[in-house]
Amino acid sequence: MADYKKMYDSLFNDVTDAISLLQRAQQKTEELFISGDDGIVLKLEKEPGSEEEKE
Repeated sequence: MADYKKMYDSLFNDVTDAISLLQRAQQKTEELFISGDDGIVLKLEKEPGSEEEKE
């Protein structure tokens, strides 16, 4: 008979490791973005039909 507890524990541990890896990758990317000075300035555009546009 299959050892479902062992299978579940193994899956849980592997999924947890994968989530941790993705979180570290995201954090590293965010830190690189924040520390970088590439001269790019993001400009927010007004939505069509917004109150600011009617003035």
